[in-house]
Amino acid sequence: MMRLLLLLAAAARLFAQTCSYSYAPVPVQPISITANASTNSITITAPAGCAWSYATDVTWITLPAASTQGTGNGTFTWLAAANPYVSTRTGHIVVSDIVFGTTTVFTVVQSVPTCAVTLAPASGTAAVAGVTGTFQVQTNCVWAAGSNTSWITVTPPGTGTLNGAVNYTVAANTCVDQRSGSMIVYAGTTSTSQTFSLVQDGSLGNLALAPSGLPAVPSTGADGHITLTTGVPCSWLAYSDVSWISITGASSGTGPGSLGYHIIANTSVARTGNLHVGPLLFTVTQQPAPAPTVQVNAILNGGSYAQGAVSPGEAVAVFGVNIGPLPGVKAQGSFPKTLGNVQVLFDGVPAPLIYASATQVNAVAPYAVTGSTQVQVQYQGTPSNTITLAVQAATPGLLTLDSSGLGPGAILNQDYSTNTAANPSPRGQAIMIYCVGGGVTNPPSVDGAIIAAPVPPALPPVLTQPVSVTIGNINATVLYSGAVPGSIAGLTQINAVIPAAVTPGANVPLVIRIGNWQSQTSVTVAVQ
Repeated sequence: MMRLLLLLAAAARLFAQTCSYSYAPVPVQPISITANASTNSITITAPAGCAWSYATDVTWITLPAASTQGTGNGTFTWLAAANPYVSTRTGHIVVSDIVFGTTTVFTVVQSVPTCAVTLAPASGTAAVAGVTGTFQVQTNCVWAAGSNTSWITVTPPGTGTLNGAVNYTVAANTCVDQRSGSMIVYAGTTSTSQTFSLVQDGSLGNLALAPSGLPAVPSTGADGHITLTTGVPCSWLAYSDVSWISITGASSGTGPGSLGYHIIANTSVARTGNLHVGPLLFTVTQQPAPAPTVQVNAILNGGSYAQGAVSPGEAVAVFGVNIGPLPGVKAQGSFPKTLGNVQVLFDGVPAPLIYASATQVNAVAPYAVTGSTQVQVQYQGTPSNTITLAVQAATPGLLTLDSSGLGPGAILNQDYSTNTAANPSPRGQAIMIYCVGGGVTNPPSVDGAIIAAPVPPALPPVLTQPVSVTIGNINATVLYSGAVPGSIAGLTQINAVIPAAVTPGANVPLVIRIGNWQSQTSVTVAVQ
């Protein structure tokens, strides 16, 4: 009996014991942790025999120990998962006295992450028939994916927390052209994102023309329509590569449609041209016209395109109908007196030819012309009408950059660079001016010859007529006027110094005078 009383007394003393706890860290302020995953611990100091337990009220804090209880002094570990959200989050760890039920609450506050995202891979390709695909998202935040085009579909849900994958579907491409689209993955907020770029092939099989061509169009011409079959969202563009086929109505469109065309009458030999519809060719072959009449309409200065007298050695442009081949041909290496079955006769003497086509022939008048001359074209042995031209000592025509006879001249700066508004010549420096119609030279030039480079101190053939140059209406010093080595006899080079008094500008008027004859007044030079 006495032993039982002693035990009860001891038990009474035990239950009467007060357990006191202290902690490290002290839970006065919230425990602040970074957004990254972390491992943490809490140390408990308590009398021996004081039993305690610990727990958490959030899933992102885990307590990995096999037992969440202890007595007396002890330490327990807790883990915080990475915060993938764009706001702070709060959780709690509660330490409880098992016997007396007292609790201590540790408040844990986790900060907002700095979101980053990468994609693997960052781009892809798709066949014309379409495809399904996947790319990986690597991020420390919540994320969402979306497509910037209707033909790429992100498979739901297209969202996730931390690392994940995006599944997508690419629809078939019904167009000829390749197309590009993308999917954007936003991490945390729309300010952090990466783009998955995708390129899908097109196919020539996605465009068809009906009919596919016209093999035998009559020489009188024709009109018609082409039916285009292609995908609804697909754009197309059409153009003609010859002047005698034109498009009527719209030359572009989207999806299936119709294209009108007009073919003019053919006045020459059989010809072939194309309408380009996207990458396809609608080829037209037109029958030849009856044997045409060779007709010369005008003979113009080859530089200024002015109509009037001709001078010895002048390069001229002969315009007419059926005066040469189609397409035209250029002289190669030398300047023959028959080119493409074409001859240009001055008083029956064939002239050197530079170019010959159905509507234009470029020739150089023989140096022997004098008084007046009868000019005639022969094509395939058929003679044209005859035009009579007066002959004078010079017919200066300045060459221009666009070969129109107007605007910026074909001029080289002193450093042999082309004179342009973007590359003007400084005042006081020489420029090289090119023209035709300079007249006879000393020593005499030979019809159609290529001027040989002279052996110093000799000079190339020089003009016999006096030459003057005005730039900005101010007389310029002329250094040289004569033939151009390496070029056909009849092309003239004039070297002149830009006067210091010239007002600079991109379009300063330039005029030359050879003998009593002046060039056109519509040519300019750029002066710095």
